[in-house]
Amino acid sequence: MKSEPSGGSRGPLKRILGTRRTEGASRAREAWAIGLGMFVGCSPFLGLRFALCQAAGWMFRLNRLKLYLAAKLINPLILPVILLVEVQLGSWLRRGRGYRLSVDAFSSMDPWHVGADLLVGGVVIGGVIGILFGVVTFVSLGRAYPDPEFARLVRDAGDRYLGSSMTAWGFARAKLRNDPVYRTVLMSGLVPASGRLVDVGCGQGLLLALLAQARVAARERTWPGGWSQPPSDLELTGIELRDRAADLARHALGDEASIVTADALDVAVEGADIVVLLDLLQLLDAPSQEALVTRLAAALPPGGRVLVREADASAGWGFQAVRLGNLVTALAQRRWRARLAFRSATEWRALLERHGLEVRLALMGEGTPFANVLLVGEKRSVPSLGDGDRYGELPAVVD
Repeated sequence: MKSEPSGGSRGPLKRILGTRRTEGASRAREAWAIGLGMFVGCSPFLGLRFALCQAAGWMFRLNRLKLYLAAKLINPLILPVILLVEVQLGSWLRRGRGYRLSVDAFSSMDPWHVGADLLVGGVVIGGVIGILFGVVTFVSLGRAYPDPEFARLVRDAGDRYLGSSMTAWGFARAKLRNDPVYRTVLMSGLVPASGRLVDVGCGQGLLLALLAQARVAARERTWPGGWSQPPSDLELTGIELRDRAADLARHALGDEASIVTADALDVAVEGADIVVLLDLLQLLDAPSQEALVTRLAAALPPGGRVLVREADASAGWGFQAVRLGNLVTALAQRRWRARLAFRSATEWRALLERHGLEVRLALMGEGTPFANVLLVGEKRSVPSLGDGDRYGELPAVVD
């Protein structure tokens, strides 16, 4: 088993980018980099994004990679809408009126006026979006920086995506660091030291990459003594339907995990000691949710665990933030007919308990605006919740 994922391009690119990932490495400077990158992304200078990000990073001593990655978040799907809003706002600010949306009006536009309107509107819209994302970044990083050991583990896990996609690399580092579920799964004794873990709907393999990096830390004896037992001998398997996401996971993990490209409803998970479903069930309709849980619960051995993180539909505005995020993601992935089926935390718990699982709600900590719950289901018929030799103690729970 290798400590480095396969992929020959990763090594050279990692060395090239190594000096870039740490420049401007402070909470305030990272927030400035994200905010300024979003500002550049909203500008009408489409062909100059890279140069502008390099110049801004050099001038303000900010991380140039993060600047550029943030700018690329304004992608071709949403850029036309932003430019339209900018030109209309610029016209309104300069002349007190917007453009009429018609063919005749379009043909009679003065290019110089349109360019000036885009600049004015771009400064305002880009400034608002940049400030918003900068503030969100600053707040979200507040929990990450006090723990340098976990931050180092996240950095190394994220670097597994170097050479595959800059967007995937940036997303991996930000998601692993800021989403509390990854820290909870890794450090709260929920994952066994040995056995087989199956991540159903693994995406680009973020959890698997973090667990694989934890195995590396255990072998190299750099695992912090105060943390729970590392997954030093845990076999890793991921199931993902989307070809692109599965390819990213394979690049990051190499032969350290088996990545299966298939529908979660069609793949058997026999032999798994622990099954993980993060934000997956809510993407299925209710009958499919029931069918998947039925299969997973039947496949688990006595004492086996299933970890389910889903949105709590009874949690007000926090749930609405999750719903909006899922809808935007579905549109970005062109899943026009996505049928999302949400449940309250009580209903998710009842779903698991109907299939013979003893369920607890694990605390994930705070720091995000989203109303998510992490449910820990353990198969009955043995005194499994007290079996600390293999699985360790459950984290703080809410009954």
